Amino acid sequence: MERNVTIFQIFPSATWGGGEQFVADLSRRLIADGQIVVLIARRSRAIAEHTTDIDAPFYRLPLKGVADLFSAVRLARLIVRHRPAVIHVHHFKDAFTALYARALSRIFGVRPRIVLTRHLVRPAKGGPLHRWMYRSVDRFAFVSELARKAFFSSKPALDCNRTTVILNSSPDARLKGEALDLRKTYGIAPDTPILLFCGRLVAEKGCDVLLRACARLGERCCVLFFVGGTDDEAYLSSLRTLAAALPPGIRVEFPGFRTGIGAWLAQADLCVQPSVVAEAGSLTVIEAMQAGCAVVASDNGSQPEYIEEGRTGLLVPPGDEEALAAAIARLLDDAELRRAMGEAARRRFDEQLSYEHFYRKYLALYDE
Repeated sequence: MERNVTIFQIFPSATWGGGEQFVADLSRRLIADGQIVVLIARRSRAIAEHTTDIDAPFYRLPLKGVADLFSAVRLARLIVRHRPAVIHVHHFKDAFTALYARALSRIFGVRPRIVLTRHLVRPAKGGPLHRWMYRSVDRFAFVSELARKAFFSSKPALDCNRTTVILNSSPDARLKGEALDLRKTYGIAPDTPILLFCGRLVAEKGCDVLLRACARLGERCCVLFFVGGTDDEAYLSSLRTLAAALPPGIRVEFPGFRTGIGAWLAQADLCVQPSVVAEAGSLTVIEAMQAGCAVVASDNGSQPEYIEEGRTGLLVPPGDEEALAAAIARLLDDAELRRAMGEAARRRFDEQLSYEHFYRKYLALYDE
């Protein structure tokens, strides 16, 4: 891609999650490569706090959905002002806003390419308006083959040749973030394994399933960290209750939301991601592989596209606490197997999932 091309990045929601991290990481890499990035988001304190280091113009729009013509007019003005080559949207509703805005900006001779990344595992919607959107967006990227298959399961009026799958990745800078020395800070003995769950503490992530699985570990010793925040205080209280009833050798810590997860994963012996819903592309699994940490994850989402069962990690049925306990016990009992899986995961990341590999694919998508 030629230098000094302007690219609009539209955050998918007002909360901070994997999709928002995706946009922030990609924006930083584009700027480092000499591209000009313009950030657009709903009014959000969380997004503002996580993007203070990104040197780019930042505009807030309501982005209220398909019928939000006010946002479309404001976006059209920004298009005329900045003359982007690409508008990259990360939510289907925002694609409508981008298409309306592009139609308006064409009066002034500006027609940016619109690229849409699908971060969800859901069937496509039908109807005349969606069919128009499918025809009009230039290219669709899915973060996993599972996400693309789910989308096409409802047989949308979209040529599959206009879609591609680009697996998620994580920049190496994620491993260099600041983190506590977990063993020193929490008084953990060198031979006591550290288990890490990273993500929102909500039922769909299977946090309660993980604790019930830990109740089956008998006399094994480990320290389990739940690194993440939640708005569901009742669910958090139930997790604390389950944790208090675990065998004495299993200690549970709730440090809350933390940045620099890669640096936490680099200190862990095992990453456990027991989601009970299908996830399009788990960033935590990718970050664990990048950190050389063995993974136990549910097999109901895109995880099998990243994890090679028995070589780079272990996969279990979602919600099956007995199978989850068995997988965790197997790795707790075999430090050499944990190490070998972590090393194999890191090699797979370097060879097939590196951020530079991911980034070049998006540059090619922008250039088409």
